[in-house]
Amino acid sequence: MIRKLSRLIATLLALGLLAIAALLITSHWQIRQVEPALPTAAEIEAALPEESAAATISYVNTATQNGPFGKLGHVGVLIEWPDRAAFLLDTGMPPAQAIAFGAPMERFLKADPTQTFGSVVSQMGAAVQSIGGIAFTHLHTDHTDGIGGICNAQANPATVFQTGLQREQQNYGTSPGEKNIATAICRRLTLGPDTVKQVPGFPGIVAIAAGGHTPGSTLFASRFNGKVWIFAGDITNDMHSLHNNIDKHWAYTAFIVPESPARQRQLRLWLESLDQRADFQVLVAHDIEAWKQSEITAWRARDIQP
Repeated sequence: MIRKLSRLIATLLALGLLAIAALLITSHWQIRQVEPALPTAAEIEAALPEESAAATISYVNTATQNGPFGKLGHVGVLIEWPDRAAFLLDTGMPPAQAIAFGAPMERFLKADPTQTFGSVVSQMGAAVQSIGGIAFTHLHTDHTDGIGGICNAQANPATVFQTGLQREQQNYGTSPGEKNIATAICRRLTLGPDTVKQVPGFPGIVAIAAGGHTPGSTLFASRFNGKVWIFAGDITNDMHSLHNNIDKHWAYTAFIVPESPARQRQLRLWLESLDQRADFQVLVAHDIEAWKQSEITAWRARDIQP
């Protein structure tokens, strides 16, 4: 009986490992197929005429965590104009989700406990009604967990804009984020096939399908303060890695988030070439110190009126 039980356990473990291996292999194959064309600086500028420039761009930081990868922030990016609704890029996390998200890094990587600052809704209060459009750099839950609360709080829920790749191609890491969007009451709109995708109703925003980090990774560009700003999501976790074309840790890209290292290097080089221009600036999602040092400021209640 003991021998049979041992064999059963060994069989189940082997089957579990095979299932995990199959999932990883499938996800790695999928991400390596996603290499959409990248636009030139001139193509991005042409899609963003001067009159489309934002009046204000600010960030809403929902949580930070100090760890072996530096100080990571979890921000939503708020873009506003005087004559139309505001646009939110990524939604951060409410406190409970932020603490749960950071717990594995705290336990296994000796990171500090997550410090939370409140969800986008709790920080913005009534001003959340001004958000008319929402988009995501990618669908990991640290970028999407705030969507349900925002849509529920709005009298007229915003529209979520996504590229076809982001909406249609999921893996085990992005499926929970896709569920966050699918179950929110905000309506959804899929953007066209262009390399530089205009966001309907928001002429000051363009989306650029990227891949590399997830199949649906998307970069967004907007004019502000005399520059074109590129919001690059998690192509890297910090600007130092972008400037020096440094890969993420091999174990992270192999076993945690199945990335395409070759595509990531291509994207870093392309983004760095844009960031070197005087009329462009790139920011990655989690480098909270880079956000603080940029011309983009933390959101304040006076920035937007409901």
